[in-house]
Amino acid sequence: MLLFTVLVFTCLISAFITFGLGIFVLARNPASVVNRLFFAMMLGATYWALGEYLLWTASGADGLRFWLKASAFWPLVIAIAVHFILAFTSHPFAQEKRRMYLIALLYIPSLVFSFIGLFTDAIFTVGYETGIGWVYEPAQNPANIVAGIYIIAMMCLATYATALSWQHVEKKKIRHQTMLISVGLALLLGFGCLSGVVLPYYGIHYPNVVFIGNVFFSLIIVYAVQRYGLFKLSPETAVPYILRTLPDGVVLTDPKGKILVVNAAAAKNLKIPDQTLPGQQIRALLPEPVCATIWSALITRGTIADVEAVLSREEYCVVSIAGTLVRDPSGETAGIVLIFRDVTDRKSGEMALRMANEKISLLTQMTRHDIGNLMTALSGYLDLLKEKNNNPESSAYLLKCTEIAEKISRHLQFSREYQEIGSHQPSWQQLDQLITQGITTVPYEGIEVCTRIPPVEVYTDPLAFKVMYNLFENAIRHGGNIHRFDVSTVEKPDGTLAVLFEDDGMGVKNEDKRRIFEYGFGSNTGIGLSLSRDILQTTGITIAETGTAGKGARFEISVPPGGWRASRGKIW
Repeated sequence: MLLFTVLVFTCLISAFITFGLGIFVLARNPASVVNRLFFAMMLGATYWALGEYLLWTASGADGLRFWLKASAFWPLVIAIAVHFILAFTSHPFAQEKRRMYLIALLYIPSLVFSFIGLFTDAIFTVGYETGIGWVYEPAQNPANIVAGIYIIAMMCLATYATALSWQHVEKKKIRHQTMLISVGLALLLGFGCLSGVVLPYYGIHYPNVVFIGNVFFSLIIVYAVQRYGLFKLSPETAVPYILRTLPDGVVLTDPKGKILVVNAAAAKNLKIPDQTLPGQQIRALLPEPVCATIWSALITRGTIADVEAVLSREEYCVVSIAGTLVRDPSGETAGIVLIFRDVTDRKSGEMALRMANEKISLLTQMTRHDIGNLMTALSGYLDLLKEKNNNPESSAYLLKCTEIAEKISRHLQFSREYQEIGSHQPSWQQLDQLITQGITTVPYEGIEVCTRIPPVEVYTDPLAFKVMYNLFENAIRHGGNIHRFDVSTVEKPDGTLAVLFEDDGMGVKNEDKRRIFEYGFGSNTGIGLSLSRDILQTTGITIAETGTAGKGARFEISVPPGGWRASRGKIW
């Protein structure tokens, strides 16, 4: 009974070991087909081991029968294992062009046996054995015999392929790897035959001991990984593998520009078969001005980046070229590496977007100009009507019309300013100059303005002075009877620069703190603070109101660590 318990828990231990090993191997090189197949094999082994554990710990015949059916796809695990071995040993059957043969010989028969086991009792049956309880045993059925012969034959083929590879591989490290895998497979095959053939022949029905072999196989794999670098992208294979799989084109040339090596992506970008490219001069494939730019940059700096070239081919093609000089140990130029990236779709999209933006901008400017002219004319007529009107009731209506016309004019002004946000490249600007430029454009008689700004530059949109203007103008318009306006800065522990705008007015209500940055909120146009927020956001700067209602407004502009710098010397 002790042996029975040990074997049952060996299944559970095997499940944990195989799952962890599969994840570990996949993480070493997820792009490798061999690593992915090993992961699939280990995942299948985990499924098989858990099924074996659950069916032997099930209570009653029904429970055992359920888990026996649930684990019926164990032949598929064998198929994946054989596939892994064939891929690992570079067997011809593992090649892409022979995939259909592999599916026909491995996966289809395995699925057939799996479905037979799932829907019938032709592979295994449930019986009762005194002293143990309910057990599963091989069915006395031709299907079971055929399945057993097939599984053993496939495992023998895998072991033979590994052993053959071990004999013919020249590199010592690879030989050690294949030798260890051969030993591991031999152990699996031995334990599998013991549990699938020998023990049933003598009428012994115990948990499948193949999982003992699975534990030994896993330990051998771990040793091969740690000792001989199994499943690792080796230096000998790294360069060809990277060149082959890179989506960007790679061209290696000698110091004079003669092409030595190309990958398939480069041949695709250049629209020339890769077998005809070696030996040609790179100057013959690229426009002369581009070549001159590349060579000049390589000579002066040793590297180039993002040099665009329009290739003279039948169809429009734009590539972005980066590259570097390769030097030998003595420092002499040994060659050049050029990387080609096809940016045709990106350039076409940029061109279409630029044309659309230009059309929208032109239409907006024309519409705004026409509406502005009409508003000027309307304001003039309204002024004439006010001068000639003597009716108090009509005067009130005319005043409302004038106010509406002025509001429309301010909206037109806002649309012009908003259109300019992001249209110019952000730049480093003196913070004190931005604040001065914004404040001096607002009349503030009777208000004491105190600024404590160190020599700091902020990377922001050229319209940032509008933010300063809007904050000061907003304080005067909505702050009530304010007497003092303070502007200062604080550097926070995380490197953020906080620019603080504070007044001694009535402040902002708590329920309005978020809404004041929404378009249309407020008693005036409701666009000043919204515009300020959008101007700052172009370079990742944020703004929030952090004051206390009744004690004055406090706007805090947060400039991230990389968005500001000292103009000269230390700031503080």
